[in-house]
Amino acid sequence: MLKKGLRLRKKEDFDRVFRSGKPLFFNEIGCRYLQSSGGVRLGFSLGKKHMPLAVDRNRLKRVFSEAFFRLKADWPAGVDIVFFTVRKPKKMGIMASQAIISGLFDQIKKAQK
Repeated sequence: MLKKGLRLRKKEDFDRVFRSGKPLFFNEIGCRYLQSSGGVRLGFSLGKKHMPLAVDRNRLKRVFSEAFFRLKADWPAGVDIVFFTVRKPKKMGIMASQAIISGLFDQIKKAQK
């Protein structure tokens, strides 16, 4: 589980990222990111429509959190990120999620320049 300082926890934060954030899509997984003043914070909005079992939703959160920590050296400065599902995702491992997060970080760094 992510530490409190690395999570989006309030509804207002999620709403702000969904309303004004830039979207990126990676097959079944989508995300929105928004520049912020603090550090990097992650949020997950995984609905029951695409993933009806809580076990699957929690596993996807754990896999993305682990991939996020493996790329700690590449973290961009001051960004809020929310991951969501576009359609039912396949079983995703650490390497696949790490590739998604790496691509996301590359896009964010391009936008920051």
